[in-house]
Amino acid sequence: MIIPTLYEEQIVKASLPPESELIKRGVEVIVVWDRWGWKSPSRSCNVGAAVARGEILCFVDDDAGLNFEGLLEAASEIREDRKSFYWATEPHILIIDRDVFFKMGGYDERYGLPGNWDVELRERLKFYGFRMRDFPYERVKPNHLRPSIWNKSRFYRMQKQLTITYVRYRSFPLRKVLWRKHPVELARRWVWVLEWVLVQRHRRRSIFSR
Repeated sequence: MIIPTLYEEQIVKASLPPESELIKRGVEVIVVWDRWGWKSPSRSCNVGAAVARGEILCFVDDDAGLNFEGLLEAASEIREDRKSFYWATEPHILIIDRDVFFKMGGYDERYGLPGNWDVELRERLKFYGFRMRDFPYERVKPNHLRPSIWNKSRFYRMQKQLTITYVRYRSFPLRKVLWRKHPVELARRWVWVLEWVLVQRHRRRSIFSR
């Protein structure tokens, strides 16, 4: 289990059994505390994956409440079908085969905003033929234990990055993604695409990229 966090104390720990029980059951928990100012959960997750030793990687938000036994059951199912993955949002949970994660290059660190970096990897996995299974919400019971903070700036940043993701991986018809009746909204989306083509796509994707 890999937990990216900006805080020294992680709420998700309250949902986990004692450390002795984790060791007994062969569960590795890696907390990546961002003390270096990345401010990017995508970078923290990649760092955690780089040092993880398990065959199945499970990424969990630091403010997630969950049923630990249900999470282990879901991980076992991915072990049996490694060409599939489990994905949930709010809170973000990804359960995926280690080799698949590295083959795909990990999380794209150009997407730093929570709610976007995880969607980008989800759409990339689907684009390259990996199957997203219906997340077992009834068993895992994920819930956010810390309220999300939203403002206008964050909303537009999210819209920008989601627009690029949907265009890159053809998640929806281009007309549906880019067309807007309001001219300002229409211009904004085309500017986002041009910025990606001319600038962002040339930047290094992740710590796994050369």
